[in-house]
Amino acid sequence: MIRILIEKFISKTITSEELLQLYKSLKNRKNEITLQTYVQDYHDLNLAMIKKNVDQAYDKVINHIENKKKPVNRNLFPVWMRYAASILILLGIGFLYQQDYFSSNTHNVLIPKNELITLEIDDGKVQTIDLSQSKAVNDVNGNLIGNQKKTLLSYIKKTSTEKLVHNTIKVPYGKQLQLELSDGTMVYLNAGTTLKFPVAFLKDGKRQVYLTGEAYFDVSEDKSRPFIVNVQRLNVEVLGTKFNVNFHPEDTAINVVLVEGSVNLLTPDVPQSKEIILFPNQKGTLSHNTSKIIVSNVDVDLYTAWMKNRLVFRYISFDHILKRLERHYNVEIENTNVELGKDIFNASFDEIKIDSILSFFNDTHNIKYKIENNKVFIE
Repeated sequence: MIRILIEKFISKTITSEELLQLYKSLKNRKNEITLQTYVQDYHDLNLAMIKKNVDQAYDKVINHIENKKKPVNRNLFPVWMRYAASILILLGIGFLYQQDYFSSNTHNVLIPKNELITLEIDDGKVQTIDLSQSKAVNDVNGNLIGNQKKTLLSYIKKTSTEKLVHNTIKVPYGKQLQLELSDGTMVYLNAGTTLKFPVAFLKDGKRQVYLTGEAYFDVSEDKSRPFIVNVQRLNVEVLGTKFNVNFHPEDTAINVVLVEGSVNLLTPDVPQSKEIILFPNQKGTLSHNTSKIIVSNVDVDLYTAWMKNRLVFRYISFDHILKRLERHYNVEIENTNVELGKDIFNASFDEIKIDSILSFFNDTHNIKYKIENNKVFIE
């Protein structure tokens, strides 16, 4: 029964009576353990993130769901039960914050900037890509090289060419794009990403592209021509596989997460460096202050959640969270609280407005902010 109630809460079908029933069921230690396990296994949240302002968060949710304006009688629920109920508050964040229940009228409206994706062809001419439209893509001579169908840009299938001609795509903050290369390789580009790639690959040799930002690659297999992603000090070499690469100039490390197959990682600027092989569910990390690649086991879903427009923050600093919010929504955020910027958080959000995320941190962690001139200031 406990699992049914939790699922109904997550699926947004729970009634206020069932919600109270769920809270009461947490008196049973077995049910409490079930809830904690559910949180850890499926929702990437833990108890540490809700130690602050549990009473406040609990009262807000109860008041909204039951449509009551008077405060909840806290004596009805022991402290530990309100604490456990707060987990449910966070589990249901897609339900509560998507409805803007916690948006504050005291803040000005924040409007994300809307910038177009740009495509630079070989002669330096820049074309714009509007994700709401579809159109043909031509080279400098007017020849058709690809087609855009809204969020998908596909290059004309071509097995090989005698001369490399590069194009460069730039995806601004707040946008994502799917790119199909001439060899059939699919590349999913996240916000704030630049990719330089050939219109067609050479007949012999390696298939090379150059990345800054974050992208997921589903590489078309070609054993005679390895596929290489050049990302600053690291080369990622594959024959045909699926993996995620993440590196922004302001980041402290390059991360490669393997989903299927295997990849070889190499630091070409380090003499006599050894090639590192990654296997599925492994992450290779190259930090700025070292030449050694560190391999660790990870949950790949956490690193590919962005492809489903989900934001997942796992044991990362508040400043890092703010930077990712800037990229995802194309907004400006300035944090003047140095100590807060170092604090570690965990959270998950599903396709909700930036205002609701800011309200979440304000309501559950008492993080104050204001909006002035379309910019967020964390106090």
